[in-house]
Amino acid sequence: MNVEKVKNFEGAAVLRNAAENAVYFLLGLLVCRGMVFGELAPFGASYTAAVSRKKLFWALCGTAVGYIALKPHDAFRYVAVTVSVALVRWLLQDIKSLSRSALFAPAAAFVPVFASGLVMLFSSASTLTDISTVLIEALLAAAAAYFISRSLFLAETRRGIASFSQSELSCIVMTACVLMLSLGSLELEGVSPGRILAVTAIMICARYGGVVGGSIAGICAGSVFGISGAGMVYLAAGYAFGGLLGGLFSVTGKLGTAVGFVISNAVMLLTANPEGYVLPMFVETLIAATVFMFLPSELERYVTPLFLPKESTKGERALRNSVVMRLDFAANALRNVSGCVNTVSRELAHLYAPSVDRVFENASEEVCKNCGLRAYCHEHHRGELREDFSRLSAPLKAQGFVTENDVETLFTQKCCRAPELADEISRGYRDYIGGMEAAARVGQVRSMVAGQFSGLSEILGDMAAEFENYKSYDADSSARVVEYLHGEGYVPMECGCMIDAEGRMTVEIQLSNTRLPLRKSVLAQDISEICGRCFDTPVVVEIGTQKRVVLNEIPMYDIEVGVFQHVSGGGKLCGDCVKCFSGGFGRFVALISDGMGTGGRAAVDSNMTVSILTRLLKAGLSEDCALSVVNSALMIKSEDESLSTVDLAEVDLFSGKLTLYKAGAPLTLVKKGGHILKKSASSLPIGILGSVKLSCETVNLSGGDVIVMISDGALVGDEKWLEALVRKYSGGRCSDLAKEVVNEAIKRRNDGHDDDITAVAVKLIDTED
Repeated sequence: MNVEKVKNFEGAAVLRNAAENAVYFLLGLLVCRGMVFGELAPFGASYTAAVSRKKLFWALCGTAVGYIALKPHDAFRYVAVTVSVALVRWLLQDIKSLSRSALFAPAAAFVPVFASGLVMLFSSASTLTDISTVLIEALLAAAAAYFISRSLFLAETRRGIASFSQSELSCIVMTACVLMLSLGSLELEGVSPGRILAVTAIMICARYGGVVGGSIAGICAGSVFGISGAGMVYLAAGYAFGGLLGGLFSVTGKLGTAVGFVISNAVMLLTANPEGYVLPMFVETLIAATVFMFLPSELERYVTPLFLPKESTKGERALRNSVVMRLDFAANALRNVSGCVNTVSRELAHLYAPSVDRVFENASEEVCKNCGLRAYCHEHHRGELREDFSRLSAPLKAQGFVTENDVETLFTQKCCRAPELADEISRGYRDYIGGMEAAARVGQVRSMVAGQFSGLSEILGDMAAEFENYKSYDADSSARVVEYLHGEGYVPMECGCMIDAEGRMTVEIQLSNTRLPLRKSVLAQDISEICGRCFDTPVVVEIGTQKRVVLNEIPMYDIEVGVFQHVSGGGKLCGDCVKCFSGGFGRFVALISDGMGTGGRAAVDSNMTVSILTRLLKAGLSEDCALSVVNSALMIKSEDESLSTVDLAEVDLFSGKLTLYKAGAPLTLVKKGGHILKKSASSLPIGILGSVKLSCETVNLSGGDVIVMISDGALVGDEKWLEALVRKYSGGRCSDLAKEVVNEAIKRRNDGHDDDITAVAVKLIDTED
C-alpha cells in the first residue's frame, strides 16, 4: 500500500512538472508577440532573462519558436539575443552575489539587446534607424525583465495576492500588461482580445478600487498599449481617463462604472480619431463592458483588499522600538546583577573566611576564661602558647580531633585543663569542617543563582532580538484567524501575525488547552487560506493548561532524517538520547545527548537534557540560552555529579545555513557537493561548570547535501572508515545510512568494551525538485 502511494505521488509530481514546463513554453511563445512602436519585440529576451535556471530551457524554446514562427521584424536578431541571454543566465547563475541581485535579470536583458541593436543599426536590412531607438528598446527590455522576474519570484513564494505590498502589486500589474500587450497583436477586423482584456481589468479595478484602483490600472495599461504602435498613443489618455471616471461612478455599482468608462473612452476616441480604429476600439469597449457586467460578485472579496488604505505603522514601529529598548535595558540590568552578586560574594568570602587558627582561639577563650593561670599563660607566655597550638594543627588535621595526650605531649608547659581543652578544640574543628562544607555548597548555589540571572538576561535579549526582526504586524489577518478559531471551537487567548524583514509571516497562537484535538494539517491549510500564505505544519508546545502554536511559511528546503541506535549490552535503557524536530521559524533541529556512562543513570541525564532543550528551543529560545538553563538544571538535580554531552545541528530551511553547536560531543561529517567536511571542536560536557561555553560552526548547504552526527560510542580508532562510508553514500535512504554507520562501528570495536552507539543522517531536499 505504501509503495502504491509513493508511485502515485511520483506520478503526480511528474505530471505537475510537465504542466509547469508547458506553461513556461507557452508563455515564451506568447510574450514574443508583444510589439512596441509597431516593429520592436524585446519582451522575449526579457522573459528569458527573468525565469529561473530550472525553467530556462523551456522558456528559451518557447521564445525561440515564437520569434521564428510568428516572424516579427529582425527575427534572426531576436533569436540570437534570446540565446545570448540564456547563456549569460546559465554561466553566471552560480555566482550568488550576482544572481541574487535585483538588477541581474535587467542587466542580462539590457546588454545583449543593446549590443545587438548597435550592430544591426548599421545593417541595411534592419528596421532600427537611430541609436535612441536602440537605447529605448534595451531599456524597455530591462524594465520588463525586472517586472517579470519579480512576479515569478512572488509566484514561487505561494503567498496570497492580498498580502503583497504596493511595489509588489505594481510589478504584477506591469507583467500582466506585457502579457496583454502580447495578445494585443492578435486582431480580428481590428478588434483585439488583448485590449478587451485590458479594458475589463480596468473596469474591475475601478469598481472595487474606486478612483485609486481605476486610475492606477488605467495608467499602467494605457502606458503599455500606448507605445505598441504609432496609432495607439491615444490609449494612454483614453484608458487613464476611463479608469478615473469609472472609479468616480463606482459608488453606483457595476452599471455606473461601465457607463462611465464607455462614455469617457468614447470621447477620447472621437477626439483622437485614430485612422481605421474608431469603430473596432469602440466595439472592444462594449465587449469588455458586457463581460464585466456578467462577472460574479464574489470577485469583490478578492480585489477590494488590494486597494484598501494601509493603516499607519508609525505607532506600531514606535511601540515595537519601545518594547525592544525596554527588553534590552532589562537584560543588561540583570547581567549587571549577576556580576555584582559574584563580586560581593568573593569579597565577603575573603573577609569572613573561617580558619584553624580561629578554632584554637575560640577553644582557649572558652576553656581558659575561668582559669587562675590565664594571665600567666596568655600574657607572659603568649608566643610559646601560639607555637603550642600551631604544633597541634598536624594531628588535628590528620585525625579530625585531638586528645588529652596530644595536648600534654605537644605543649611545652603543662596545662591544668588539658582534657577540657582537647574536647573544645575537637568540637570546634568539627564545626569548622561542617562550616566549610556548607560554605562550599552555598557558594555553588550562589553561583547557580547568579547564573540564572545571566540566563534570564539572555532570554530577554533573545526576545528583544526576535522583536527587532519583526517589521510589521498584520492586524486584519490576526482578527480573521481568531474568528476562524472561535468558529472551530477553540479558545484563543492571543493571536499575532508578524512579518519579518524578509517579508515572511509568522503566526503565533496561544490556546486554552481544551480537550478538542488539534488537527495540525487542517489548521495549517485553513490558516494559509485565511492569510493568503502557504504555511508549514505548525509547531505545538504545551505549557501547563495552555498550548502555543506557531506557523511559519513553507521554506525553500525540506528534510529527510534517518536514526539508528545500538544499546550497550542489549539492555533496555540507552545512555544516548536523540531527538529531531522543527524548532519553528523555519528551523530544523537534530539533537544527540550522551549521558555519563551507560544504563539507567546515563539515560536519565541524557533524556533530561534533550527534553528540556526541546521545550526551550520550540518556545523560541536561542541555543546558547537554552543550554545555559539545562546546565543549571543538571547541576542542581542531585548532589551526585550529573553531566551529558550535547551535539546539536540546526538547519535554516529558508537559506540552507547549518549551525553546529557542541558541548563535549564528537565530530560531525558534512557531505557538501561531493566533498567531506569534518567538523569537531574541543569543549566540555554540560553539568560540570557553572557557565557553559559552546563551540559553534556554520556551513552553507544546498539541496542534496548530507549531515551525519554520531555519539562518541561510534568512534573507535580514527574516523577514516566513517569518512569513506559517508563519501560513498549516493542518495539512498538516510535511515539505511544511519544503520550502516552503527553496524560498522560495532564491527570495528575491538577494545572489549560495549558502548551505546547512535547515528543520525540528515539530507537537505530542494522543495522545487
